[in-house]
Amino acid sequence: MASPKCFTPHPSPLADVPREYIAQQLHSLAPLYWNKPETADCTIVVPFGHPRLSPRHHAADPSHVTSHLTLQLHMDYLCAKSSLLGGLFGGYSYLDLVKPDPSASSPSTSRTSGCLQPHLLPSSRPVLLLPVPDPRSIHLLVHWIYFGKADLIETCLNEGVVDWEGLTQNVEYLGLTTDIKVFLGRWYDNWLLPTHDRSDICSPDEDVSSSSSLSSSGSRTSSPCEEVKGVRFERGRTRVVRPLSRSCRQLPLYAAA
Repeated sequence: MASPKCFTPHPSPLADVPREYIAQQLHSLAPLYWNKPETADCTIVVPFGHPRLSPRHHAADPSHVTSHLTLQLHMDYLCAKSSLLGGLFGGYSYLDLVKPDPSASSPSTSRTSGCLQPHLLPSSRPVLLLPVPDPRSIHLLVHWIYFGKADLIETCLNEGVVDWEGLTQNVEYLGLTTDIKVFLGRWYDNWLLPTHDRSDICSPDEDVSSSSSLSSSGSRTSSPCEEVKGVRFERGRTRVVRPLSRSCRQLPLYAAA
């Protein structure tokens, strides 16, 4: 009996169509495809811990990765928003796509160094082993890829259930489009940037207590700049990662193994 024919990577037939137009059309159809594994045309395997695989296991099935997420997704969505995924599904190797500068090491590539690099696994349909810098937040970025809205990411950042640095590393690693980078940059400016680097928000000589205001009821309202262990951060946003909140549990698109 003949073995099933393996998937052959090929460039997207939409390569010459503007990505912005493709993404806009896909976002309008997202409710029809989101969390619909029966319509998925690819599988993404996201390992946790990035174990080092021997060369013998490099092209093996994902069972050699002891802890991982399995996501049933759609290539059109992934390729429209991620240059890395578009290149991998188009037949390029990871090393062909990253082209690292020998004089400098990138944080995103260093977090996925070693034998475990993203690559297609032997299968009749596309199965991509995708180690990412921060597996904890990958499902939020997939939701953004489908819908083009960062509301859920913002909620999870505000509640401290995901890490801003991990999200930005994933964004750079996947080569996502500029709009998500603009959102993360604005969120950083609003919540994490020390106020001594933001003279337009409050001056270094400004007294925090005197900058507080009174509400209509006469109660004290907090200033945009807060004292946190001697360093003022705008609104005092913490970087502590908390357990997943209810809002971030509303993403049943993957299965853990």
